[in-house]
Amino acid sequence: MKKAKYYIGIIILIAGVLAVGSEKLFGINILTATVIDDAVGPAIETTLDVNDGEVTVTLKQGETFDLGSLSCDDDHDFFCDVKTIGEYDKDKIGSQVIVIQSIDTSGNESTIKINITVLDPNADYIDPSLYIPTGYYDSIDGLTGEELKAALNDIITNHTEFPYTSTSTDVWDIMKEADEDPENPDNVIMFYSGFSWPKACQDTVTPPELCRTDVDGESKLVEWNREHIWSKSRGDFGTSVGAGTDLHHLVAAERNMNSTKNNRHYEDCNDGDDTNIVDRGYGNYTCNDWEFEPRDEVKGDVARMIFYMAIRYEGEPGDEVDLEVLNDPNSDKSLKLGEYGDLDDLIRWHLEDPVDEKEILRNNIIFGYQGNRNPFIDMPTLVELIFGSAS
Repeated sequence: MKKAKYYIGIIILIAGVLAVGSEKLFGINILTATVIDDAVGPAIETTLDVNDGEVTVTLKQGETFDLGSLSCDDDHDFFCDVKTIGEYDKDKIGSQVIVIQSIDTSGNESTIKINITVLDPNADYIDPSLYIPTGYYDSIDGLTGEELKAALNDIITNHTEFPYTSTSTDVWDIMKEADEDPENPDNVIMFYSGFSWPKACQDTVTPPELCRTDVDGESKLVEWNREHIWSKSRGDFGTSVGAGTDLHHLVAAERNMNSTKNNRHYEDCNDGDDTNIVDRGYGNYTCNDWEFEPRDEVKGDVARMIFYMAIRYEGEPGDEVDLEVLNDPNSDKSLKLGEYGDLDDLIRWHLEDPVDEKEILRNNIIFGYQGNRNPFIDMPTLVELIFGSAS
């Protein structure tokens, strides 16, 4: 009797499958009775923002993270299972990882890695090393100078590269997340002013009316664009995929200040030995023949971005450029040399404006896309080990 019910059940199941037009059952093509080769894991269906199989989440200590709805779908098997591996502690400061895993009846697996960073909202000083993924910098232990520089280059090279402009994920998209105003998700924080401004006001030929504001009784159009902290002409890499689209040195900036900075070298314009000092507003200055001083709140950010670029782009195959940080670099714009400075001022800025929560968050967001990190945000002491002390 049990056997009869078994056979009847199989017949009903097959009939039901055929009735809805399906051609597969447990990896077998029912209409042709051939076994279908199944080597692909099931698709994980989620409401999370997944990029190249990973999700980046940043929380304040005590905040919770909702995985939302999770399900799976397989192109061969009727059944698949989805589950989470690992847990995160909402009260533990630092980086944590959990994994969403799905397996079909053939044993094929798919995963999504969730990188969670829990920030301390009350700390006067944030230890950035707490947010480094386990083992990321193991290969640099005990190294200094050129050996350290080479080892760091090996770690951060071969990152995922994104186009400058595209209908798929591009620099605009990532920048809108990396520079988002934490108090207004519709806005970005503009680098040289610190103002919060609508994401919709990105540099375009048809800006919306909300991009207009009153300045001294006159209506002005205010837009933001993509600022290369290491100016793209200093090395002549332009907006090519690679150095030209590396988000670790690209920031949202007000268009007029981007033009003012141009490809000027960085310099402390107010240390008593400069000429032709011009106040450009918001705490930014130009001076001498062709130099620029950003506002105090981002001086350390600038320095660490410049140091990153000098380590990441070493003239190796695929890098296109070899970038160097120097004292008194050549200012001749026509030469398009891969040089930036002034090194001493950048080292001082790095010390005077230490890593803050904003930089840690940005580093983690970019890591979620590019798969590499800025070592000088994670481990600020590396600056002296490679570039020395300011004279």
